[in-house]
Amino acid sequence: MAACSTPVTPGMEVFTDTELVHRARKMNIEFLLASGKHNCLTCESNGNCRLQDLAYFYKITKLQFPEKDEKDIYPIEDQNPFIIRDFSRCILCGRCVQACNEVVVNRAISYGYRGAKSKIVTGGDKAYNDNDSECVFCGQCVEVCPVGALTEKKAKGLGRPWETQKIRTTCPYCGVGCQQWLHVKEGKIVKVTAVEDAQPNQGRLCVKGRFAYDFIYSEDRLKTPLIRQKDGKFREAPWDETLDLIVSKFKEIIKKDGPDAIAGVSCARSINEDSYQMQKLFRAVIGTNNIDHCART
Repeated sequence: MAACSTPVTPGMEVFTDTELVHRARKMNIEFLLASGKHNCLTCESNGNCRLQDLAYFYKITKLQFPEKDEKDIYPIEDQNPFIIRDFSRCILCGRCVQACNEVVVNRAISYGYRGAKSKIVTGGDKAYNDNDSECVFCGQCVEVCPVGALTEKKAKGLGRPWETQKIRTTCPYCGVGCQQWLHVKEGKIVKVTAVEDAQPNQGRLCVKGRFAYDFIYSEDRLKTPLIRQKDGKFREAPWDETLDLIVSKFKEIIKKDGPDAIAGVSCARSINEDSYQMQKLFRAVIGTNNIDHCART
């Protein structure tokens, strides 16, 4: 009977760190390494792979079992807009199935087939895209995958784990305030992951929180203030001129129609401190409660 399925009984004595246990674990790891295409040099998860860590820990330098034939290797699936699946690296641990079914409760991923043909499938082994599966692209399966079977398409080739710096922040989209790790290389975000065991998201992110950060580098972002001219066109202006114009216009409006004639909307993509200062400006300085925030909806 397998140790993982042996029921606990009174007086049972369990040994988890013996020579026999080590040999059994080492053999299982060698089986896993021989079961697929585990080439660490070309794998996107190199440096962030549990199988690689265990192979190193148990000092596995060569395989005693024949590797899987090339004709039996699954082709890479990249139809999904955010996720690449490479079943030739899958070890059938079931973490993605559990995450999708029990954490996200979406049930887009399950086990398929039996025996040596077992594999992870979506929608009855349909394509892993927005048309043929129930995937909502949250990326939780990628987050929990211990090997390189599931990787992020956007992050491919942009940086190894040891090349990036992790910076903790709060998701800028809705009012939930999910905690994120930004993986930054040379001042640019490579990918985003969730902070484990942190409130309120407990290691989970939605599709926007995990993948929708391209706006940071959009060429359409305003970098300097713009003032509309009499001909209707905008011109770039320094901050001093812009702030002076805003103050004078606000004073005119308040004098003519009162402070409630002015309203403001704060953006969730700004930091919380900026949103706090904006509502303070409107309530304490201008004298109106006409302040809203896009995260409220």
